Amino acid sequence: MTTAFDLPVLGNEQPPAFDGARSCRDWLSAQPLANPTQAQALLLRQLNLLNRHATAPAERLKILELLRDPIAFAQAESARKFAGRPLPLAPPEQAGMDANRALWQAVQTGYLHCLAACLGGSAELRPHAALIAQRAMGALRAELLDIYRAPTDPPATLWRTLHRIYAAAENLKALAHPVSDSLQPEHAATSVVAAYAQTLLLHRASPYELSGRQLMQVERWLHRWGGKVVALNAPPVEPRVPPLVVDVASDVPEAAGEGGQRRWLDLSDLSRSVKRRIAHLQRGESPASLGLGEDCVQPGCENLLKHLYQQWFKGGAVRQHPRRSGSGICRLVTGLDAIHYYLSGKVFQQPGQGNALSKTQADEIATFGRIATRHEDDYSQMQGFLIEEWQVLDESATGYRLTRPLARAGGRIGGGQMVAIMPEGSRGFLLAVARWSRLTGGNELQAGIQIMPGHPSCVALRGTGLTAVNEKYRPGFLLPAVPALKYPESVIVPAGWFRAGRIIELYENASRQIRLTRQLDRGSDFERCAFDRT
Repeated sequence: MTTAFDLPVLGNEQPPAFDGARSCRDWLSAQPLANPTQAQALLLRQLNLLNRHATAPAERLKILELLRDPIAFAQAESARKFAGRPLPLAPPEQAGMDANRALWQAVQTGYLHCLAACLGGSAELRPHAALIAQRAMGALRAELLDIYRAPTDPPATLWRTLHRIYAAAENLKALAHPVSDSLQPEHAATSVVAAYAQTLLLHRASPYELSGRQLMQVERWLHRWGGKVVALNAPPVEPRVPPLVVDVASDVPEAAGEGGQRRWLDLSDLSRSVKRRIAHLQRGESPASLGLGEDCVQPGCENLLKHLYQQWFKGGAVRQHPRRSGSGICRLVTGLDAIHYYLSGKVFQQPGQGNALSKTQADEIATFGRIATRHEDDYSQMQGFLIEEWQVLDESATGYRLTRPLARAGGRIGGGQMVAIMPEGSRGFLLAVARWSRLTGGNELQAGIQIMPGHPSCVALRGTGLTAVNEKYRPGFLLPAVPALKYPESVIVPAGWFRAGRIIELYENASRQIRLTRQLDRGSDFERCAFDRT
């Protein structure tokens, strides 16, 4: 079993600003830690120096423990720069993510030096082996969480390091020793096994499909639930649900095939706990009363638990429509204004002022998905509109998985964003939602696209009432009812517009009023609502 870590060589050149816990405490008190950007840079520099300096192992551990809280604060603030942003990240956002990952990796390196000292026989650190391994895993999971908050494929080295930390703790007989973690304030009691399970379950939660808020909710729940997982060296006997199987000699999260140095994580107790909470929620109990958090509300809480139950214990999502391998090109448009432009065949202007494109231009959009004249080129280039070409990876009756090279020009796309697509053979654009997006290790941008049933029509929308007298119309869309799929007629409005009973003005050839009744779907830049005609 491999427990070696790739660590910097220790020497006495360029010492950090502190040589022990006392001087570290003094140094911290003099730093501008209230400024997250400055704090992050200062902490990273000192950690990098510490990770290359021959500091006494016990002092190294004390220093790392002192630095945990200020690092956690700086990292949480810095993550606001990139978390939940559409992909690809803008340069300042990417710089923020790179800085976060660099600091988490430096924290990992610090604790791995301590873990290596334990493996090397350090009498001072040996009693703290469980804490050291849990802290190293905690920093690794924090890096993984940031990776998922700007959805990117984790590198194989991350999984290799995770498994080696587990193997080292196993060698040191420190897997089940209780550890307290102040960075898990709602449930500080943990262990190496719990930290290992938390990391693997975070990955198994299909994080690319979760919003930033949902992802942080899952992370908090895992603080509480990680201790319900049992690690075994042999398959569990009659488990309630299939175990999570790992190969601790691999560089992948879960074991594939046979062989390897396998361990089994029994999820039976965890599955009971999640299922019981779902049942209590269905009986009307509040999420807070079930320990799910004061900020967790229905029905979103129950839906998230059902998602986790399916992903963790049932082998992933059940699809209503089977997916099949696909090929060919799918044209895609992002941005509500651009979508309205390409679907309607005319520049959006206030009703009564718009100038329709020529019949030739409208025919070109219907046939080719674009206008071949210089007039459209001038307008679309001026507005930044673009019809992108994506490759189809697979497809179903209701959606597609698409990819394009990151180097190819294109807009940004994120989970919950409205798009328009035109698959090969289609006679026009369809409205759709990007349910997830992610960057692959091969510099490809991928997206999961779910089609909105029905052929859309373009409309103009604005509010009503005294406060809306001077309000301008905004682009919107109507979708017809699809009885076979139990889809009611619906209207697509800008994000934040829905309020049950709200009356809005809709213009399509003539003006009329509609009353919004139910929110059917909500994305990052739109809401799809059922309505009544007034």
